[in-house]
Amino acid sequence: MSTSLRVAIVGGGIGGLALAQGLTKAGVEVRLYERDESPLSRKQGYRIHISPVGEDALAAMLPADVMRRVVETSSRPGDLVGGFDGQLNPTFEQTFPVAGPDTVSAVDRYAFRRALMTGLDGVLRFGHEFEGYRETADGRVELRFTDGTSATADVLVGADGIGSRVRGQLLPDFPIVDIGVRCIYGKIPLTDAIRELVPPAFLRGFNFVTVGGGPGLAFGPVQFRTPPAEYGDYLMAVLTGTHEVLGVPDEELFALSAEGLWDLVVRRTREWHPTIQRLVAAADVSAAFPITLRTSTRIEPWQTGRVTLLGDAIHPMTPAAGAGANTALWDAARLTDALVGGDLATYEAEMIENARVVVEESLRNAERMFGVQVAA
Repeated sequence: MSTSLRVAIVGGGIGGLALAQGLTKAGVEVRLYERDESPLSRKQGYRIHISPVGEDALAAMLPADVMRRVVETSSRPGDLVGGFDGQLNPTFEQTFPVAGPDTVSAVDRYAFRRALMTGLDGVLRFGHEFEGYRETADGRVELRFTDGTSATADVLVGADGIGSRVRGQLLPDFPIVDIGVRCIYGKIPLTDAIRELVPPAFLRGFNFVTVGGGPGLAFGPVQFRTPPAEYGDYLMAVLTGTHEVLGVPDEELFALSAEGLWDLVVRRTREWHPTIQRLVAAADVSAAFPITLRTSTRIEPWQTGRVTLLGDAIHPMTPAAGAGANTALWDAARLTDALVGGDLATYEAEMIENARVVVEESLRNAERMFGVQVAA
């Protein structure tokens, strides 16, 4: 494999965009197909932790102007991870050295994706919902889209997330487990009044508030270096719990409006410290949405060919290790090198082994945090 390849990527999330940047920088012809009509088409989360693993991968893949845009639009670094009970009594605290001025340690998902789109105008194709693929007699891959159009490439990369249709065809028996935990995501705008109210620790890093065996409410600040035009600084707030803790079955939870979802958060925290109640009451209720926590449990090698995978498309994991996005970026950096250097088999072997360790860590963390047990 070499720069004479034509690569097709399905999925315009973080991993797919980073891979497109890396391949474009290396001179590889690439097309990235995203089903959404625009970056604003659906809610996918808010604050993302970027570890040194992810930061190193970004530095390896991104052209200087794109990396500069990522830095400019990232959140100012924090120095703390902490825990509290429902009455805001500290339960643990871990501090870190203050990061350098250009460190990227947390990003807003929308602003991050927009930064990663810099310079990809001729590469990124919105409104292309992938349907399936077939390998042709001349050694290429034909992609089919739901609108009846098609495209061909030498290599197809599935970066289309936990519900990957690429993986569904390549590895139809791949196991994904629902761990029985649900999250309700929300945003609390950091107005002047909220900044005066919020506990100082909540602005220094990621904090988790828990009450016995009840739900947990995580808070993560996004304080932009340069905010997007659409909104400013905010606290991400995420209520997490099992079906029993939340007390709402899936058929009801996923049918609720954004306002109904946030009302559930209000009700589940009504006995907590008044400051938390006031923070929850100040949220942008239209921003609420639910997700199911699912994970892979094992990843078996497959025969290397002209179709491969990265990120959640091959190793979905819980967010309990803060490693999902960073592992996808790690994948993208190594897949860039593999496609340029012609060693896709080594990429797949190393990716599977690296993911095995991270998935296991995230699952064990989730079991401890949420009191669940998941069979391997």
